[in-house]
Amino acid sequence: MENKNEFWAEVCAIAASPVAIAAGCAKGAYDASTDNGAFVDGFSAAAGPIIKAARGFGADHGTTITKGVVAGAAGTFGARIMGEGIKRIIG
Repeated sequence: MENKNEFWAEVCAIAASPVAIAAGCAKGAYDASTDNGAFVDGFSAAAGPIIKAARGFGADHGTTITKGVVAGAAGTFGARIMGEGIKRIIG
């Protein structure tokens, strides 16, 4: 089955990247400094699941995210139109 929400999967993965990188660096540095393994192994062990979960969230909830973005934009645009209309009426 084709993933219909690949866009949101990637957006969520990118949004979670800073957290994944920070967690990966901390785990990798800890592992390397305590002889628990190579830095890259610790980094991958911490960052990989975060990115995978974010990508899964985006793929599973892409339709809901799209509806929220569109509704939010429409609400903001409508409020702006109403605000400008009221300013013109009141004077």
